Amino acid sequence: MDNFIYSIPTTAYFGKGQITILGAAIKAYGGSKVLLAYGGGSVQKNGIYHVILDQFAKAGLAHVELSGIRPNPRVESVEEGISIYREKGCDFILAVGGGSTLDACKAIAAGVKYNGPVTDLFVNETGLSPISVAAPLATILTMAGTGSEMDMGAVITVGDDHKKEVILHPLVNPKFSILDPEYTYTVPEYHSMAGVADILCHLMEQYFTPDVNAKVQDRMNEGVMKAVLEEAPKILADPRDYDARANIMWASSMALAGFQFLLGKPMFAFPLHGLGHELYSMYDMTHGVTLALLTPAWIRHTMRTAPEHLPIFARFARNVFDIREEDDGKAAEKGVGKLQAFYAAIKMPANLREAGVKEKDLEGIAKKAVERGNLGILTSIGRQEALAIMRDAF
Repeated sequence: MDNFIYSIPTTAYFGKGQITILGAAIKAYGGSKVLLAYGGGSVQKNGIYHVILDQFAKAGLAHVELSGIRPNPRVESVEEGISIYREKGCDFILAVGGGSTLDACKAIAAGVKYNGPVTDLFVNETGLSPISVAAPLATILTMAGTGSEMDMGAVITVGDDHKKEVILHPLVNPKFSILDPEYTYTVPEYHSMAGVADILCHLMEQYFTPDVNAKVQDRMNEGVMKAVLEEAPKILADPRDYDARANIMWASSMALAGFQFLLGKPMFAFPLHGLGHELYSMYDMTHGVTLALLTPAWIRHTMRTAPEHLPIFARFARNVFDIREEDDGKAAEKGVGKLQAFYAAIKMPANLREAGVKEKDLEGIAKKAVERGNLGILTSIGRQEALAIMRDAF
């Protein structure tokens, strides 16, 4: 296991009624005028909007608003937020919603302190964004999935070709995040389960790495994966099951909290996210759905092209899905089958065709996915490999 430094600077206020700390927590970070950012109507539907305004009033906090942040947040929303923050004299940012709103606000937090275009702050050759200071940011999570509430990353959509760019720096970690599972009760079933697929993919991409004997990280990861598999069907059965919602929300946060399950392992760009980004760029497909569609095909491709890593996939099958099979190849294949059955159980599309993807687009999607270099770590994924994975998923 390699050396590592571990730090999570975000304070999590988890559970029912934690919104009551909002005003005091913002003021503790010097906030007096808040840029309140959110997406569409969900903040009205779950009632949180008026609760937030009430908390602002009780604490004597002024605020201005940035609304309409869409899924796959665009750089134009980030630029709008930067302008509002500066023009209105804000000193704190509060992101309310799911991963898209949180990601946009991380970019805003960095951009308001930079004298230049926010596009300069995307990840460079160092693997991090060139950020030296950022505005204080907090989040109130209303949809579990991306883990953005407890990590230092953000994905922003840029240009007519919907290219995904990344902000990555510890300075954009939220100062605190309020995580009340009750705020996720009104999330539609489809998006709740897409969030589950996203959580599971974050965990798997940190698990399917070269074996460096990071047993603590891997065993913890297995436990979180098993919890996700157990709790997601309960939400399907009862969307207001508090304990199931709570476990899924905390799994989302823990999956990427300080990238804890990659500690001591080689760092790399997540290959499934790299492939999935291009699918939802072209088809505006829900992020977690793209990951569910691609994961089984990616696993099978990796098993074929890098059979020396079969023991990792077999361990996954045995420890996460309780497969009892001595042969590693057979165990791994049964594990993939169990994973596909789980995706079917949470009502994900069976394949790319069913999801509305056109076969003629696969080659272009594969090309775009690797235009900045090959993906993967257990095996290298170039244009032809990406296309093979897409066709298997089709």
